[in-house]
Amino acid sequence: MDPSTIDTISQQEFYEAIEQYISWASEWDGALPADVFFGVWADFQHTERSVELRARIVEGRLQLAATPGSPLQVRDNRIYLEDGREVVIQLETA
Repeated sequence: MDPSTIDTISQQEFYEAIEQYISWASEWDGALPADVFFGVWADFQHTERSVELRARIVEGRLQLAATPGSPLQVRDNRIYLEDGREVVIQLETA
C-alpha cells in the first residue's frame, strides 16, 4: 500500500492532520534530544559544498589563493583546513 500524500488524502484527512500538528506543537516545550540535535548537525556538516581556490605558478613555485569568504586559509602551496589539518601540494615536472 502506498503511503498517503497531500495529493491523495481527502480534505477532511488534511484538516485532521493539521489539527494534530497544531495540538502537538502547542504542547511541545521546544526541547530537542541531544542525539537528534547532534545527528542533524553532523548531517549539516557533511553537506558537500564546493570551495574554489586559484592557482598560479610563479618562478616555478605554486601559489594558491582562496576566494573572499572562503572557509579555507591558504599560503603559497599550503591549504589549512577548518579542522586544523594542513595540505601541502608539491609540484613535479613530468
